[in-house]
Amino acid sequence: MARYGPIESVRFGGADVPLPVSVRLSRSAAPLPAADAHAAFATSVQTDLPVLTAEVRTRATAVAEGLALGTRGDLVLTIAPAAAGIPARVVTLAGAVLVAIEHAYEQTSPATALLRFAAEADAGDTDPFHAEDAA
Repeated sequence: MARYGPIESVRFGGADVPLPVSVRLSRSAAPLPAADAHAAFATSVQTDLPVLTAEVRTRATAVAEGLALGTRGDLVLTIAPAAAGIPARVVTLAGAVLVAIEHAYEQTSPATALLRFAAEADAGDTDPFHAEDAA
């Protein structure tokens, strides 16, 4: 298994998101337990539709201030390899929609902006998440 180092770049809708501090991706599906009226425990568990979300923390607060909520575009993350001979890793969240922007201004550290995205598939059977080694 390859190991990866720091974030090389983050792009949203073709534009750079400079000074990334961290990126967090989450792929989850809520459980939908089922049971009959007299059961004490679930008799089966299915899942709701998967939800893909991403959070990008950046020191580029001015860039974040210029983004509009509801903007849709591909979120592309490039992660540097941890050792020579390993290609960088590229993770794409196609059809990401910017759903929240939070700014943090702290006394003892630089200001940051947290950009929250949710993925939107073009069709219900397409997975907007894709990861591959850089060419």
